[in-house]
Amino acid sequence: MAGIRVTVCLPAEARSDLPAAIGEALAPFELLCGFGWRGMWDWWAIRGGSEGAGFSVLPGFEGDPRLVHDDPRVGTPLPSLPGACAGGPRELLDVTGLRAQSARVTNARTRLDEAWEVWHALAAEHPPLVPWSVFHARRKADPQGYPVESMNTDFRSQPLLQAFLAHPVSSFPGHGPLVSLERQPFLFDAFAQGAWGLAQLSEQVARQGDVLTPNGWWIEDGWRPLHATCESADTCPHLADGLRYQRDLADYLLSLPDDTLLIKLKCHG
Repeated sequence: MAGIRVTVCLPAEARSDLPAAIGEALAPFELLCGFGWRGMWDWWAIRGGSEGAGFSVLPGFEGDPRLVHDDPRVGTPLPSLPGACAGGPRELLDVTGLRAQSARVTNARTRLDEAWEVWHALAAEHPPLVPWSVFHARRKADPQGYPVESMNTDFRSQPLLQAFLAHPVSSFPGHGPLVSLERQPFLFDAFAQGAWGLAQLSEQVARQGDVLTPNGWWIEDGWRPLHATCESADTCPHLADGLRYQRDLADYLLSLPDDTLLIKLKCHG
C-alpha cells in the first residue's frame, strides 16, 4: 500500500458541502467499490497546504475564505504554509507552475516522439539491439566472471545504440541526457513496446500528478485512465476522452472554468 496524491476538480457549488462532494467523486475508485480494476484508495484527507505539496495563492487572496486548507491530523491542526493552501477556486490560485509544467510536458513528449522516429529509422540500418535483459542475465549467472563494467560496455557498444547516441536527439536540454546510462535499458525497452511504452517513458521524463476530473476520469500518468461509470477497463467505450486529458494534464486544468475547485488530496491505496 502506498500514498497517492490527486487533485480533485469539482464544480463551484460543491463548496456548500465539500467533504460530501469529495467523497461522492472518490466513491467509484474506493478499493472495495466492487470494481477492483479501478480501486485506488481506502483512506483520504485534504493535504498539501501544510507540507508544500499544495497550491500557491495569488497575492492579495491569502486570507480569502474560499481557500481550502488541510484536514487536521488526529485532531491536530495543520495550518498552511505562508502563501500556500490545499485548494480553492482556480481563479485564486497561482497557475504559473501549471503553465510551466504544461510547457515541460509538451517539450518532453515532442522530444520523445522525435527520438522514437529516429530510433526506428536507425533500426532499419543496423543489426537488432540485443536487449539489456540478456546482458543482465549473463551478469546474474556469473557475477565474478562478468563484472558490471563489462556488462555496460557490451550493451553500449552495439552499433544501433552507438548510432542513436551520436544523434542530436539523444541529448535532452532541460532534462539531462535522454539516454543516461541508468535510463538506457528502460528507454530502449519502451521503444520496443511501441506507443504505450513511449507514453510510460514520457511519464518518467515529465511527471504529471494524478487528477480526478469533474466528469469522473481518474488520470494517473503513464497508466490507462480510469472512468467512474465503466464496468471494465477493456470495455470502456470512451477511453479516447481520458487519453486526451492525460496527454497534458496541466493544460487540461488550465482549461477549466475559473470558479472550478481544485483540491489536493492525499490517499492511501
